[in-house]
Amino acid sequence: MLRSYAIRKEGMTTFTKPESATYYNGTNDVLFPFSYSNGVLDISYAGNDFKAIMVDSLNQSPDNEPETAVRVLSGPYLVSSLGDHFKEYIRAWRDGSIDAGSPILIHIAPQLLLVQEASNDLVNSISGVSYLISTEAPSGDAYITGNGTDRYRTTYVFKTPLTISIVESGVVQYITFRTILDQE
Repeated sequence: MLRSYAIRKEGMTTFTKPESATYYNGTNDVLFPFSYSNGVLDISYAGNDFKAIMVDSLNQSPDNEPETAVRVLSGPYLVSSLGDHFKEYIRAWRDGSIDAGSPILIHIAPQLLLVQEASNDLVNSISGVSYLISTEAPSGDAYITGNGTDRYRTTYVFKTPLTISIVESGVVQYITFRTILDQE
């Protein structure tokens, strides 16, 4: 007698913990507020304090470990150019070392994923504790955060790395931004 068995492969759960470009917003390390439109990767200044913290203050390098989990909302988008706010940040970050008039060029174009931040308290395990007791109900099975002003905490992360080139002291330098999505 022949028997057949079905095998079901388990995929990733809804949430992943990103290692990606972040900044300290005065309360938490949060993901860069990247925006994307028509192939252009930029940084949104709406609903956040990114410009005041990372552009108006010089030499602010990105951090790497946000205190959040995200839910992937889209398939990949291909970047073909960089927006003015992104370039403005690179010039502020590398102030004092980037040559005046240095082009900021894409060396290797990335693919992006649209993500939405989830409530850190509800999805991340804190100190190895596997439960949470709260006086507030979660926002639903998505555990989303944010509001219309901050675009419901949606941003983009890199599916594949972005490498840009700049010139510092007459020497071409390459800066690579990447994201690693850890299973949560």
